[in-house]
Amino acid sequence: MRTRHAAVGITTALFIALTGCFSGGDEAGPTPADPTKLDDAAELACDDFAKGYDSAQTEQARVDLAGKVNKWAQDSVTNLIAENATAMARGSEAGPDAWKMGADAFAQACLDAGWKA
Repeated sequence: MRTRHAAVGITTALFIALTGCFSGGDEAGPTPADPTKLDDAAELACDDFAKGYDSAQTEQARVDLAGKVNKWAQDSVTNLIAENATAMARGSEAGPDAWKMGADAFAQACLDAGWKA
């Protein structure tokens, strides 16, 4: 009987420990302890933006890049990443000046969160 109670106790403790290891995140990955720092989704969005910005010269290229960046950015909880990616996407269809303004704001959000090229 003691062996059975010990086994149940060990199994319960192991379950609680494992549950703690796997909780606290969502599909985008773990939530950063400090939302002013890059999370995984923000880093991917910033990386894609940096890789594609110079070649986004036409409206279609800007729309495509904004869509790619937004795919990641909307899963981020890093401050201003999702919001600025949305604004950049709107600007991608509004013309070169709106694109530049949105892209500059998004780039600044990446840098403010600690993104490095």
